[in-house]
Amino acid sequence: MGWSPRLYAVACLLVVSLPVAAAPASGAPPPRPLCDACGDSFETTAQGQGVSVAVERSTATVTVARNGTATWTVRNRLASGADRLRENATLRRAIADRAMWDTELLGATVTDGGVVVLRYREPEFAEPTAGGALRSGAFTEAYGYRSLQGLGADRLTVHAPPGTRIDRGVPGAAVAENGTRMTLTGLDRQGIVTFVPADSAVGPLLSLLALASLVGPVAVGNAVVLLGGPALLAAVAVSVADYGFDRVGSERVTRLAPGERGLAAVGGLLAVVSLGAAVLGAGGPATVGVGIGVTVAALGTALTRRGVRAGVSYRRLCLVAGLCVGAATAVAFGATVLTRGSGLTWSATGTLPVLGPLFALLPAGYALGRGWTDRAVLTAVAGVVLALVPAVPLFVPVAGLGWLVAPFVVGATAAGLALGVPLLAVGTALGRADDASGRR
Repeated sequence: MGWSPRLYAVACLLVVSLPVAAAPASGAPPPRPLCDACGDSFETTAQGQGVSVAVERSTATVTVARNGTATWTVRNRLASGADRLRENATLRRAIADRAMWDTELLGATVTDGGVVVLRYREPEFAEPTAGGALRSGAFTEAYGYRSLQGLGADRLTVHAPPGTRIDRGVPGAAVAENGTRMTLTGLDRQGIVTFVPADSAVGPLLSLLALASLVGPVAVGNAVVLLGGPALLAAVAVSVADYGFDRVGSERVTRLAPGERGLAAVGGLLAVVSLGAAVLGAGGPATVGVGIGVTVAALGTALTRRGVRAGVSYRRLCLVAGLCVGAATAVAFGATVLTRGSGLTWSATGTLPVLGPLFALLPAGYALGRGWTDRAVLTAVAGVVLALVPAVPLFVPVAGLGWLVAPFVVGATAAGLALGVPLLAVGTALGRADDASGRR
């Protein structure tokens, strides 16, 4: 059965839409500030207990011990509501206990000047690492508090454990000259904080090791989950194609392949249909279809020239595949702008999980045609991995955002492999032709 350009174009649109349709909704908790017993967050908690307070100014001091336990001291200066909290200790402790998550309440008092003083203990604020250093991911959403949003306090001061200094602070924070104190007035940028022995001559190295020991295992785990599955899918797909091509026979593969002109026709039709869908508001997937269609059409047109086919080689096709990924991304971005769509992120790194596997099948098919099965499999796997590395959050713990990304990257890889079947067939035909002619 030959290729039907019209049916293939419709199938392309359906397949490109799969990753978006299959992406799960995020179940992240509601946003919370770093100090949720401070400022507006404290007001909201008090209101939930039937007490109306107004916080004029809020400060927090975090004193870190050598074992990583932190003692929080929060001071909320109230413009109103202090009298009721001062008179009712039970109500005051109930509000204080609910105000700060994942901590142990140590005390809650109200001064004569209308300042609510709250003290908490947080056992795992920081964790010890090699060489007597410590690290804290509390100031990040990835390694600290989920849905972290803002500082909460007007000013927050962190005191390093005794005998240590802060080597790596939060970007934008003011660190004392001796490194024993860090002060923040906002949390616009997140970061991991490291504490190293004050008298150590290799403090920066210990800080780097502390950071690597946290981020490294996460990156490896994410690579296994987010890259391993798609890479295995690509390897299996090419291996199955090789087996199928061997069973069908070289002549039949050449006859069933869409051919260079067929490839150009399919690409052109896909581009037109996808552009129409984008104009009608289909968004990101449709603009990706435009990018794929235009690029495939240009590629097929170029391959119709005898001089181009005569210069085909494995290395050149690998280069062509990379150029095609860039061209398709650029066209998709342009189509998004042209149609005033909302899928600009899809038109950048979001397209790579589809485009990488798709165009990698052209040189992979050529390698199959030459009988280089191992090279073909490695080419397809490389196309998947190189496309996913800039597109997936390798340094975000898999237990959080990574699990939400995994179905997307697998679906996108499957879509790219499905869309790339004609390229695989054309590449195989080119490879078999060169193999039959004895070209090296």
